[in-house]
Amino acid sequence: MVARPPAGDGPAPRAAEDLGLGDRYRYLVGASGRRYLFTRVSFDRLEECPGAVVALERPEAADAQAERIVWLGEIDRDGRRRGPPLPRGARKSLIVLVHLLAGDAAGRRVVLDDLG
Repeated sequence: MVARPPAGDGPAPRAAEDLGLGDRYRYLVGASGRRYLFTRVSFDRLEECPGAVVALERPEAADAQAERIVWLGEIDRDGRRRGPPLPRGARKSLIVLVHLLAGDAAGRRVVLDDLG
């Protein structure tokens, strides 16, 4: 189960909101309460994100993070997507978020376990 952000925290970093970029950056919060910064990218650019944790999100879902996120996985250092099979229609209908700050495979696993 994915936790909600602490009270008073918005879904995007305050600096991004202030610059009008709140729709591009978002925090996802793990079960531990730790926040992970994600960046919105197009599906076609995923190969350009080796070493990223990837979350696919339904744009029309409720505010609860657990209801929005429909897929979690990673792009390994060789640019290959790893995780469960993608939901049908993912390329057309889902928002792609990448977390680029996990340093290696072990770091990505920590993030995925916390978010999953």
